[in-house]
Amino acid sequence: MSLPQEVAVQAPAAAERRHAFLITLNFASVYVLWGSTYLAIRYGVRDLPPALMAGSRFLLAGAILFAWLRWRGTPLPSRRMLGPIALTGILLLCGGNLLVTWSELYVASGMAAVIVANLPFFMTGLEAMRRDGERLSPMGVLGLLIGFGGMLVLVWPKISGHAGGRSLYDFRGELALLGANLCWSTGSIYAKHHVKGVAPLMAVALEMLIAGAALMLLGLLLGEASSVRITRTGVLAVLWLVVAGSLFGYSSYMWLLSHVPAPKVSTYAYVNPVIALLLGRFILGETLDWRMGAGTAIILGGVAAVNAAHVLRRG
Repeated sequence: MSLPQEVAVQAPAAAERRHAFLITLNFASVYVLWGSTYLAIRYGVRDLPPALMAGSRFLLAGAILFAWLRWRGTPLPSRRMLGPIALTGILLLCGGNLLVTWSELYVASGMAAVIVANLPFFMTGLEAMRRDGERLSPMGVLGLLIGFGGMLVLVWPKISGHAGGRSLYDFRGELALLGANLCWSTGSIYAKHHVKGVAPLMAVALEMLIAGAALMLLGLLLGEASSVRITRTGVLAVLWLVVAGSLFGYSSYMWLLSHVPAPKVSTYAYVNPVIALLLGRFILGETLDWRMGAGTAIILGGVAAVNAAHVLRRG
């Protein structure tokens, strides 16, 4: 074989290795860094109102990422892509992230992460509802039922009335997290099929800028400005969310959506709850009892069954 032919053979192999490395790196970012954001949100909402905190986070992260991309010469998307990008940002960040942030006024950070772990069930269900989506298999249905059982274990003290669960208002934090899952899965599937022909990170930057501006406006309209307290803890929490949650975590998530099937991307739900539970327990002193452990294990078992159903179907 001549040298040019050897180089031609090696080039695709090198590109495949680089692509595999990037997938691994981005999964590590989503798995680990996002698990720590629940703790940062819990600290942040002690001093900062939810909408303004989330809005400032995304405006700052979006501005930094947008400036860096333009400096590198990354092109802007076409005008017809601005609508899908804006809708994706509203669903994922104004809907999904704001509801998570607001929920942590009422729910412990570890509990929030565990409930968000139900995301693959929402992803699978919505995907099955699409005309050309993947239909639910018996194992997939089993996974959904297992996940529902895990949720019952987690909220049983409230359901039984031992922890004040007498009305839907007592479940406002948990319901907000389920709403966040619905917004996040809807936005993720929508982005997968409609945000095309644009550099993934440029789409991320614009989504954060649009959603950040919308959240800031919402916070001002809700009168949140009067309850802002600038503290060292609050500032550090926002900065961590900007770096770990937005610049790395969210960017990695959106990059993965454009390179990996959406159900596989949602497997970060295996790792996030474990990290959030441990951080909440050892830093904030949150409860980590047998019920929390059992509920988490059952939910993750359901996630495993749902993902196994995808693997078997494609195998």
